[in-house]
Amino acid sequence: MTTIYLKSSFDEPSDTVREAAARGEVTIVAQADLTADILLAHQGLVTDNQLDQNAMLAIKDAITAFLDAGGRWFFNGHFVRPLVDGVAQYRPIADPKRPDFDLSPINPHPLFEAIDLKMLETNKGVAGFYGRGCNPLPNGAAAINGLGAANVPVDWVWARPQGGRIFSHAGNDLGSMGLEWNLAPELTRRIIEWANGGTCLNPWPVSPARPAENLPLASSENYGGMRMSSSKGRRIVAPTSGTYYNIRSLEGPAHTTIFDIICAPEELPELLQPDDVLWVPCRTPANRMIAQKATIMRHLQSGGTVVALGESRSDLWLPAIKFTATPTNWWWWLDPSADLGVRVTDAAADHPLMRGIGHREATWHLHGWFVPPEGTTVLAHDGEGRAILYEDTVSTPGRMIISSLDPMFHHGSHFMPATTRFLDRFVPNLKAYLDV
Repeated sequence: MTTIYLKSSFDEPSDTVREAAARGEVTIVAQADLTADILLAHQGLVTDNQLDQNAMLAIKDAITAFLDAGGRWFFNGHFVRPLVDGVAQYRPIADPKRPDFDLSPINPHPLFEAIDLKMLETNKGVAGFYGRGCNPLPNGAAAINGLGAANVPVDWVWARPQGGRIFSHAGNDLGSMGLEWNLAPELTRRIIEWANGGTCLNPWPVSPARPAENLPLASSENYGGMRMSSSKGRRIVAPTSGTYYNIRSLEGPAHTTIFDIICAPEELPELLQPDDVLWVPCRTPANRMIAQKATIMRHLQSGGTVVALGESRSDLWLPAIKFTATPTNWWWWLDPSADLGVRVTDAAADHPLMRGIGHREATWHLHGWFVPPEGTTVLAHDGEGRAILYEDTVSTPGRMIISSLDPMFHHGSHFMPATTRFLDRFVPNLKAYLDV
């Protein structure tokens, strides 16, 4: 038996993961292919922050059996579905300041041996990527690393009484940290080694050090799950990929009332009606939308509307899109005089979609730019004058609202307040503009 590296994203795993697969240390399994039998035939599981938690919830009994049999699960991200009994919903630090992201050890773990945590605390000098809260510490778990003075347990390991172990890292993928010191490959190797039964806390500590009793965490939120509507009028339909950030953005209290239907992408052929607005959230794995390309084209040909947000590779499943990806600069704002150059256009000043949205609300960082077809309305551009948000009513009988901005990812990750401000305005503007 070996470890599953669960591939939930469209992009290929890192070179380190593929090299481990070539050596037989890990088996790469697409999430759509994961079954109870496949899971139970392996001893380890590594998941990333694009994990479809809706799909995992459907095999909760198999996950429990896998752990009960001694399996090990390395979990990156936020628990927002009840995937394992005893693990509570992720909670962010309330109103965090920079010192709240200071990273320090609580109990030593072999996975971090000889690694200076200061090399993981920031990426390019920016804090918050490592984590901004915690999956609350289960009863009997040992905290490994903590955030801030209270040592919010961003990392913990739990030897379940029933069997098996879970290592929780409540932030961006641990195997992507330490970029400036090229630590990501080594961390990935160690994660795979741990999942394969490598050194952990052994013997289990009798009295491990603990975080503060009263942690400065925000309250948990209620996520209502998938949603259906029998309305015959215009509806906003949002396919969810089940990631923690899609779940919070679509189901969380801030914006959930706009969405009439929350469904899996695979349900669109049966649900999508010509009058509907199809809202595709940021960072939806492109393969899941490519499979719905014929349905989406029929929708546009019948006059329907599609809203496609950033990092979902809309160029692969929508027509007339010319997109160029760019490296992401997330550290530009460390210089108080810096300007990313994002500007809303003159056309945006009179456009209902952009009411209340200025340069400030559209600025966090950039992932790429478009060459829109002639006759479209560009609503925001980057510092080079290239489109990053536009409306296209000329390429099809329908309407496409296209952006490379990824506000739902950051709002859903409790990261970057500008993204929430953008959604606070864009969501009601869209609803009013399209008379939903």
